[in-house]
Amino acid sequence: MHILLDSNRSGIKPGALHEHEDYGRGGRVINTFGRPAKFYGMTSIYLTSPDGRLKWWTMDADVRDTGLINQATTERLYGVQNAPTTESGIETLYDAVASSYDERHPTSGAMATALRDAVASLAGEYPPAVLDIGCGTGRVLDLGLTRLERYAGVDASTPMLNQLVRKHPGVGAIYPLRIEDVVTRPLFTPGQFEVVTIVGERFSELPAETNSALHSIASRGVILASGDEVKILRAGRLTVGVR
Repeated sequence: MHILLDSNRSGIKPGALHEHEDYGRGGRVINTFGRPAKFYGMTSIYLTSPDGRLKWWTMDADVRDTGLINQATTERLYGVQNAPTTESGIETLYDAVASSYDERHPTSGAMATALRDAVASLAGEYPPAVLDIGCGTGRVLDLGLTRLERYAGVDASTPMLNQLVRKHPGVGAIYPLRIEDVVTRPLFTPGQFEVVTIVGERFSELPAETNSALHSIASRGVILASGDEVKILRAGRLTVGVR
């Protein structure tokens, strides 16, 4: 059955999708407002109808390539349902642009090199355990800075986290929280992660107590990246590298 998605979130309507762009828009709606779930070992983002009877999902790695939208009833589940939870209950400015964020904000080659060098300077014999604050769509994982099972991401935008899970369904842990929640909730212990990354946020704009708390979580250092600047904070020292 072909379907037409109502981007005003009033649901999915039977109809015809005549243009490739319609499928792409439909895919973006699903990936923005849906939630991760599993079909045996496969993790996808599923959008459920308002009455809870139907669900829709896509299977294309790039939403721009969407050529088919799948529909099924919700009466049955398949396999262990241990997909990451992305629901934060918080609306953010990133929600509306999440499905196109990567294509609009690609990582430059210089920044990618600087981030890889920064992680390498803090890494030991094995890939480091990384807590990625404000992780968004998963840039740290996109660049292969650590392994999935050694990664935890924190972000308040559910649609941005949906994109991360789409790309990296085997992600170790996702925390749909604000940066402030990392400080105020007893989630992490001192030195729990070897590296804490903050990519895209202005570290100087964070409260001093937040900076201090994030630094205490990292046993080796905090990596900050904003604009063309990458900083490494470790053992009370500040190393600045500009790429």
